[in-house]
Amino acid sequence: MHGRFNLRKPLGNLLVEQGWLDQPQLEQALDEQRRSREPLGQILLRKGWISKQALYRLLAQQQNVPLVFPDDLEIPPELLRRVDGRFAREQQVLPFKESPEELHVALAHPSDLALLDELRFRTGKRIVPYLAPEDEILQALERVEDRLEEVSVASPAPRVGPSILEETAPTVELAENLLQRALRARATDLHLEPQANFLLVRMRVDGVMQEVARLSKDLEASLIARYKVLGQMDIAERRRPQDGHFTYSFAGQDYDIRLSSMGAVFGERMALRLIQATRLLLGLEDLGVFPEDLPRLEQMFRAPYGLVLAVGPTGSGKTTTLYAALRHIHTPEKNFFTIEDPVEIALEGISQIPVQPKIGMDFDQILRSVLRQDPDVIMIGEIRDQTTLQTAVRAALTGHLVLATLHANNAIAAISRLMEMGTPAHLVGATLVGVIAQRLVRRPCPQCARISPIPTELQPAFTSIQSEMRGLGCAYCGQTGYYGLSGLYEVYLPDTESRHLMATGASENLLRQQAQGHKTLWQVAGRAVQEGLTTSQEVVRVLGWGMDMEGL
Repeated sequence: MHGRFNLRKPLGNLLVEQGWLDQPQLEQALDEQRRSREPLGQILLRKGWISKQALYRLLAQQQNVPLVFPDDLEIPPELLRRVDGRFAREQQVLPFKESPEELHVALAHPSDLALLDELRFRTGKRIVPYLAPEDEILQALERVEDRLEEVSVASPAPRVGPSILEETAPTVELAENLLQRALRARATDLHLEPQANFLLVRMRVDGVMQEVARLSKDLEASLIARYKVLGQMDIAERRRPQDGHFTYSFAGQDYDIRLSSMGAVFGERMALRLIQATRLLLGLEDLGVFPEDLPRLEQMFRAPYGLVLAVGPTGSGKTTTLYAALRHIHTPEKNFFTIEDPVEIALEGISQIPVQPKIGMDFDQILRSVLRQDPDVIMIGEIRDQTTLQTAVRAALTGHLVLATLHANNAIAAISRLMEMGTPAHLVGATLVGVIAQRLVRRPCPQCARISPIPTELQPAFTSIQSEMRGLGCAYCGQTGYYGLSGLYEVYLPDTESRHLMATGASENLLRQQAQGHKTLWQVAGRAVQEGLTTSQEVVRVLGWGMDMEGL
């Protein structure tokens, strides 16, 4: 399993190699670390097996940064205002020297790239990081703050203080800096959320929201207006919902930025969806489906007619799957259409039609028009209502292959969902070719992942799995322990007997029993944990408790 990860040499091994510890001492310390979750260095210091100076010299060597001890420094008090005192205490940050272009900073975690990026954002300077003991950083900060109070240099701190960049940089630069920061972090969404006394900026990375900054309330209107100008939206309208978009190039890649604004209690809220074409244009073999399921997936999408569904919650990658399918089966001999809200990425050789409700062009209306255009394959971005579903089923019955997304918890539950939306059981049995139920889960960080036991509280859900790869948190992953996403795919391709059961309105339990060899989402997730593609905690976060857990 280690072959999947590029693991950095652990601190303990370096200590043994350089003669600070012997192997039995290291094993004893590691056993204690597994029980207590305490950092290895702190255990060694507590036991008196290594000196503080020696430990930090080795840590600095490991992280390839210079070492500094704040007790030996004379720190100009005004430098603390470069980063804000509260932020410095929370992140163990101590600026101690500057030049016109650079700021030298002592850090407890100097390899934390996200923290270094935050410091650049706040100060507008290149950051030169140094390693320093956390306790000495905090003590030095207290001394500097005491000196600031004594000479009355600092005025009372505002409830949310703007950084130096916020005070000096024009709104255009701030808007671009926030966007670039989100793109560097691989975010899919950037949110501006007005609060009572500040503007909260958050982004979604690997499916999870993270706080980026708390900006001065004074910047709120101008920052949102700047994005509105880029998206060709009405800057005077702040209450009614608006949509816009613009293209943006960054680090050699083109992004389509989709904007949505709406009024909220404390001001106008804005969400930016950050879409990179290469994220959506995957091949069918690149999705991450297990090898034995790929032929069944291809068989499903190459059906001459019928209904194929991709199901799952919003943000589970359904559109990416259907795009991959379209590119896989596309041929000039057939006529391909998509109906989307909105069109995500242009696909060569395929007629893509955006939904425009304001002019009466909803999913059903467009689908009826497309059926008069001699189509062979139709992709419907989402089946939202009974009318669209009825038209799609009729199209599938009359010789068209219809690919569509639908909200359902799992593959077999999609059958019940079709019937709940008014499709007669016999038509479900006659038209449904197959269902892909999917979720996106975070991958363990390739830099800090280690073999770890399944957490005790999760063992009842993973009885057949003893250990997993789990990230400890490092600079590469922003201390989250995760980096990137992996897909979980439940592929349901019903046989003749299953179709007969569908046509009679059979229950989900009966259909599941009939599906010989079919793997539920939980079973797929269990294998993903075993192969180091995700963690047990991530599976429970995404799938929740109780859904087909008996499969593990």
